[in-house]
Amino acid sequence: MGAPLMQTAANEAFLRREITRLRCVRDYPAAGALAQHLDPHVRQTPALQLIDENLEWAFSTPAARLMVSMPSQTGKSQRVAIAGTLRAMLRQPNWRIIIATHAEHLALKHSTEIRNLIQAFGSTARAETGEPLPDRLGLAVPRTASAAKFWRLRGHKGSLTACGVGTALAGIPADYLLLDDLYASMEDADSAAVRRRVNSWLDSVALQRLGADAPIVAISTRWNEHDALAYLQQRMPGEWRVLNFPAIAEDGVLDSLDRAPGELLESPRDQDWPKIREHSPARVWFAMYQGSPRPLKGGLFEQEWFDDHRIAVRPDFAVRIVAVDPADTGQGDEAGIIAAGITTDGRIVLTHDWSARLTSNEWATRAVELALETGAHEIAVEGYTAPTTYRRTVLEAWKQLRAESANPEAPQPFRVHMWRGTGDAVVRSIGLRSDVETGRCVVHGHQLFTMELQAVTWHAGQHQPDRVAAAIIARDRLAAMLGNTAAYASPARLTRDPRDQVRNPIRTRDSWYSRKI
Repeated sequence: MGAPLMQTAANEAFLRREITRLRCVRDYPAAGALAQHLDPHVRQTPALQLIDENLEWAFSTPAARLMVSMPSQTGKSQRVAIAGTLRAMLRQPNWRIIIATHAEHLALKHSTEIRNLIQAFGSTARAETGEPLPDRLGLAVPRTASAAKFWRLRGHKGSLTACGVGTALAGIPADYLLLDDLYASMEDADSAAVRRRVNSWLDSVALQRLGADAPIVAISTRWNEHDALAYLQQRMPGEWRVLNFPAIAEDGVLDSLDRAPGELLESPRDQDWPKIREHSPARVWFAMYQGSPRPLKGGLFEQEWFDDHRIAVRPDFAVRIVAVDPADTGQGDEAGIIAAGITTDGRIVLTHDWSARLTSNEWATRAVELALETGAHEIAVEGYTAPTTYRRTVLEAWKQLRAESANPEAPQPFRVHMWRGTGDAVVRSIGLRSDVETGRCVVHGHQLFTMELQAVTWHAGQHQPDRVAAAIIARDRLAAMLGNTAAYASPARLTRDPRDQVRNPIRTRDSWYSRKI
């Protein structure tokens, strides 16, 4: 009779655990809710909420493929590798899970933390006095389980294997594969030999362990544009759902939250993103905080050219300009809109980037608004295709803004110039490239980081980025003005605040602008 009674007791204990597990799955329906159930101090953010939703998609979709890139120290590993794996075990306690990282010790750390949570909150939880604690998970690990490299769930077929890149996994199947930072550092990601080793291990070991419907979730810092995440997307084209959460939203960088450019990412640690950007090398910033890897070398521009000559304080300008590379439809290409100025000693400074996907009426209005904002003497528009139409569009935008202002009789404070360069896009960029490299053309602060990103990722033979095209126009026009004058004298300002020009113009600059010096 003893054996049947023991069997009955074991069955009852298992059923109680199962009821608790299913209630936990129901009551805490995502990794974030589960994490807050176990630790009320865990903070939720919109980015982590979206990660939660996509983890649920991955756990319920056969052969799902999910990639996540997020700024450093914002909780992605805790949410995906720890809470997410525990959530997967609750949903699918028979899954055999593999966690792989660049080094085994990090995978072991994840494994130990997950197992400790089960021991602290599961059916074998004990107080310091040895008294049983309430089961909050419905999961258990054998009391004899001590090795973090491999352990099983009690009463289920599920298990967890922790490994580093290069580890042999013979005989270990995977119903769920988690890849967490497969490179130890930027140097490793930049090393072609290390990348080949990681890719080879993925091909010959990790991916060979997958079951037919096994999901893969990969989280990583995007140090290099040819990293493992790029390799996996190339190997399995069209299969990956990619989440990226830049610290500061910007045009040209994927933002899964679809924020407006300049909007900051909510941080669980209240990080000061603009300050971090100010003190981070550009390549580190774009990799660790924007999820947008930049090429190390090989583009027509080098990041060091911008970084070495960047200025923090905007100088006084003798002449200011707004340059436009137009767009017609507002779909596809952007309208490049860049403001710049030249100092009395001939240094050109790029100051503003108001580029966006805009229709012809929209970019013309924005260019005029930027000219008024900065006190520009000229709006220069690329005039290859429709110079007459573009000139008329800009003038109509000015007239419309003037008509809506408090002073509808205000004289036009800038002239409109149709710019036409010679040669192909690479040839036209020579002047800007030379001046940026030598410091004759510099960037004020980090106001044009999207333009910089487009510049350093632009290669010969590719379409010229629209923001770069506008910067070329600005530089060429200001350099031409410098070449045509012996020295600059600042024209009379319309007001001390250029934004008041339409409201209270004093006098036009046309006569000054046409003077011969």
